[in-house]
Amino acid sequence: MKEFRFSEAEVKARKVLDECGLIDPVNVPLHRIILGRKAFYEELPLERKEGEIVSVDGRSIITVNSNIQYEPKKRFVAAHELGHHEMHRNLKSIFSDTEEDLMNWYQAGPQELEANEFAAEFLMPTEVFYKFCEKRKFNPKIIHELADRFNVSKTAAILRFVKRGNHPVFIMFCKDNKMKWWKKSDDFFPFCELFQRDQPPPTGSVAYELFSSGKVYTGDESSQEIWKSDWFKMKDDEKDSIFFEYCLHAPSYNYTISIIWEK
Repeated sequence: MKEFRFSEAEVKARKVLDECGLIDPVNVPLHRIILGRKAFYEELPLERKEGEIVSVDGRSIITVNSNIQYEPKKRFVAAHELGHHEMHRNLKSIFSDTEEDLMNWYQAGPQELEANEFAAEFLMPTEVFYKFCEKRKFNPKIIHELADRFNVSKTAAILRFVKRGNHPVFIMFCKDNKMKWWKKSDDFFPFCELFQRDQPPPTGSVAYELFSSGKVYTGDESSQEIWKSDWFKMKDDEKDSIFFEYCLHAPSYNYTISIIWEK
């Protein structure tokens, strides 16, 4: 098994799983786990937020927006709020989490980042996640299978793969045709010199094609060939080479996550 480093939030998630007697929580309703952690769980309509936690005297009420139609997303929101309960309930009495808080993994404040890291490790434990990927050739189908296996969204599966997958990848998050943030696997080495926050993605990218023409690739076409130079800096004497881009689009929020890799 590959050796991994764990953040404090991930260590906390692993500790909670251990205390619950769980290796993989996929078949356990999260509200049962939350109740066992001295918190109350409810689903109610919320305005302009996906989840909320109110903590008093070490106990918490976790509320998830009942208007969320996608159950895997509800599950991630609940795990995110559980992370606040486990790590932050004595620091701040109320956390209200919007879609932006949940998606802005690498630009949000430290407590939101910790809650996301907790949720990812809790729902997709490292050893189980890596074993599912190990010895498999990367392609977009794996992302779909990971989402189904762990009962999470494809977005959550992509964000987890960049850190715990078996193949080096680079991801770029764009919203409203503007690049917002990027993340890469530790062993992915090309440098994205084209990134400028709030600027459109590069013209040769699949993300640019989606925002400019509305073209969405699915099925066997999900993996699109691109040139390395479309996203990354080339050395002076380097020949261009084929890379691949899978662009996941969330039309309700008009964001994309591009996952880019080399064979």
